[in-house]
Amino acid sequence: MSQNVRASVVNSNGQQPLRIAMLARVVYPIHGFGGIERHVFHLVTHLARLGVHVTLYVQPPTAELYQTNDGEYTLTHEPTYLPGVASVVFLRYDYTTPVLRPNSILGRQINYPHYSWQLGCAVATAARRGAYDIIHAQGLCALGYGWIRQRDPLLKHIPFIANPHGLEEYRTPDKRKWFAYAPFRLLYSYGTRCADRAIATDACTQDDVPHYLGVDPQRVAVIPSAIDVDECLGYVDKDERAQLRERFRLADSQLRLLSVGRLELNKGYHILIEALARLRDRLPSNWQWLLVGQGKERPALEALVQQHSLTEHVIFVGQLNDTELHSLYEEIDIVVHPTLYEGSSLVTLEGMIHRRPLIASAVGGIPDKVFDNRNGFLVRPGDIDDLITKLIRVIEQRSCWAEWGEASVEIVRTTFDWPVVARRTLTEYKRMLSERRLYQYT
Repeated sequence: MSQNVRASVVNSNGQQPLRIAMLARVVYPIHGFGGIERHVFHLVTHLARLGVHVTLYVQPPTAELYQTNDGEYTLTHEPTYLPGVASVVFLRYDYTTPVLRPNSILGRQINYPHYSWQLGCAVATAARRGAYDIIHAQGLCALGYGWIRQRDPLLKHIPFIANPHGLEEYRTPDKRKWFAYAPFRLLYSYGTRCADRAIATDACTQDDVPHYLGVDPQRVAVIPSAIDVDECLGYVDKDERAQLRERFRLADSQLRLLSVGRLELNKGYHILIEALARLRDRLPSNWQWLLVGQGKERPALEALVQQHSLTEHVIFVGQLNDTELHSLYEEIDIVVHPTLYEGSSLVTLEGMIHRRPLIASAVGGIPDKVFDNRNGFLVRPGDIDDLITKLIRVIEQRSCWAEWGEASVEIVRTTFDWPVVARRTLTEYKRMLSERRLYQYT
């Protein structure tokens, strides 16, 4: 059962607005605070600011915002969480039992194909009526519509673009996960190949899309993932900063390191613990490492910290809200992101916009953001010796930190800020429409 929620959108130039169907599963804030949720939120709202008429397809929202009555989802207040978005369509996602988590690996294998198929049917029906100029799919949401489109000549006249995002299912070094993710890899690859254009979220990873997904390299468009700079900096609060300084006794520390991310094996935090243990004699006696995030690896990481007698230096912060997190960025010295594999890495961008020096693994889209001796250093993933070397270099070059911060701000503002990325996305839409018209008249 779906419910269509409408709002008004006005094209600033008075012309017929470009009509986009955005196929997703989740959006911030009604489904969580993760990277995909925020990506969808910022993409649709910034496109709306550019005069684009966006219809967003997602799963039903949480009970806090909505009430249910015999399967219908009804607004309890106006949809101000998606300013400017013209329409929101909700489609059921969870078909698992209460015993099975809907987003576990098995739960996703049950829910995602069904959701993507229902989504594809709904969008195809509207597209056949001429409701959309462009279809844009996020992740596995390309699957259902892609399959239908391949068999409907009418739909092939409507440009279709897909963003597979970080390709975690293809990069994991965990053999168990690699085999468990096999169905997802098949679905991702098929759905993305059905599109006219596949998005690579960083220039340094654009070859990964043809390599992993089998997409024609000529159909790959580089459109970065981004952060909303003004929003991030707007979260910083002087009172919150003072509370954080007192809460973590930051004023007592001469060196404050920060890492942000899920406490999972692939984030490489165990590598950083080993590096800090070996560096102990070369660090100030009162150094701190604050680790923000939650995850199943926390007990193992805590045990490793205790094993190396680092308990007095390492703080497991847990989850922070946006105001706390962005205020904390302003109170630390260095951001360290020792991940073993990565997508675009929004955490890196957050550290950059707060002018912190970066030490980050040379994986995923990070080499498009961090440059040696310009705003920090790249490290070889999983290499403890290289991580130690780069930590020492950054600490010894404290006099460069302000200059590095300026370089980071310039990189983010010119390439990875949502107003810039939304315009690049709109440019790609228009290019696809021009190509389609040229094809139709030749």
